[in-house]
Amino acid sequence: MRGAIIGAVLVAAVAVGGWLGAESLASRQLAAAIAADPALDAAEIRPLRDPARLGVALRDVRLEDPAMGLRLPWAALSLRPLSPLTARLDLPETATLIQEGQERQLGLSDPVAWVALAPLNGFSPRAMQVSARGLTLDGQPLAGGLSLDADLVPLGAQAPRAARAAYDVTLALEEGQTAALESLGLGAGLLPGPVAGSGTVRLWLDGTPAPNAPAPQVVGWQTPGLEIAAGGIGLRLVGRLARDAQGRAEGQVALYSADSQAMIDMAGALGLIPDGARLLIRAGLSRLSEAPIDTALPGPAFPDPAEGELRLPVIFRDGQVVLGGLPIGPAPAF
Repeated sequence: MRGAIIGAVLVAAVAVGGWLGAESLASRQLAAAIAADPALDAAEIRPLRDPARLGVALRDVRLEDPAMGLRLPWAALSLRPLSPLTARLDLPETATLIQEGQERQLGLSDPVAWVALAPLNGFSPRAMQVSARGLTLDGQPLAGGLSLDADLVPLGAQAPRAARAAYDVTLALEEGQTAALESLGLGAGLLPGPVAGSGTVRLWLDGTPAPNAPAPQVVGWQTPGLEIAAGGIGLRLVGRLARDAQGRAEGQVALYSADSQAMIDMAGALGLIPDGARLLIRAGLSRLSEAPIDTALPGPAFPDPAEGELRLPVIFRDGQVVLGGLPIGPAPAF
């Protein structure tokens, strides 16, 4: 999302300054935007000076974040004359992740990143794409491929109250290595590997990404179906969760799988059921899988399970996880 905001700064500079001298103006605007953000830094920002495109080149780019920092040896942000509202971000094939003070080397092949801006909506991102192949972590396989496509959409009548913007995001992960993902804090250690996932999610944000504005936070999501595979075992996730006033998850999801044991383990790995409730759920899964969907809660359509498939509805209400009408533990933080 920060890349989208930086792209908005470049596009805004071009719109104001025109093509003549726009690279120098964009460099100054981008430098000012980075200087205003304590989490961003770059050792050098200069005009790209490429006759085929207008843009800026950056050296030694750093993103400081308490959870995960990032350092890039270089990056280039550019526009083409025929697409002046679409910013392309060229990235190196190596980067450094900084996790709890420890540096880890990230490798990726064929990185692609671009963002299209909406000038009538404060130059917020209208669409964006990020993808890469052959991801590695400290020289070991991390994922065979990763892609994300996002499109700005209307909020909709059922958007969470705190939502101010919405994006439909299509995700795909191929051959994710569970040990490497777990070492990054992505909670995949309990899943048999490799893992893969694909589907579409609507993300609701508490603000619209824009130049010189704080990065918005996700306040809710909804999916008509995320397909997750781990070690040849499949799971489908349908539902909606939002952040309540105390920052906990609230809403309803349903898990679909033909393998009951895998369903419970994967639900636990995804943080959807408390660890201490797994034995209870295993003992009563056949009854719990017959629990009805709460149609009073907002969310997508929940299809009936296919033949040979179990459906496990999980409700997050009043700070509790509820299965079959019974609270089984505290709701996780959203």
